[in-house]
Amino acid sequence: MQVRLCHLPEGPRRRPYGLHRLLLTEATFSDCDLSDVVFTDCTLRHTEFGTGRYRNTDMRENDLSAIRGVANLAKVRIDRGQKSDLAEALVSELDITIGDV
Repeated sequence: MQVRLCHLPEGPRRRPYGLHRLLLTEATFSDCDLSDVVFTDCTLRHTEFGTGRYRNTDMRENDLSAIRGVANLAKVRIDRGQKSDLAEALVSELDITIGDV
């Protein structure tokens, strides 16, 4: 699944959109404005977040350890425990080897 150029309607009383319990395995978001969108309990295995806007995108309550495009997720919201998920995703994305070789 590839999502490109997605724009959510704006208005004077725009409320955050919610994506709840969606299977987004291997989905690609590219050139999207997902600002203020709430992802809740979604499967994000190998989901790629390309260039776009993610300001205040709420990624809490999701496993982020296998996402791609971590560097594009500036200004998202996560829980304290998800810092290690993002670190794991970044290490995988950059193909970093850890330990003695």
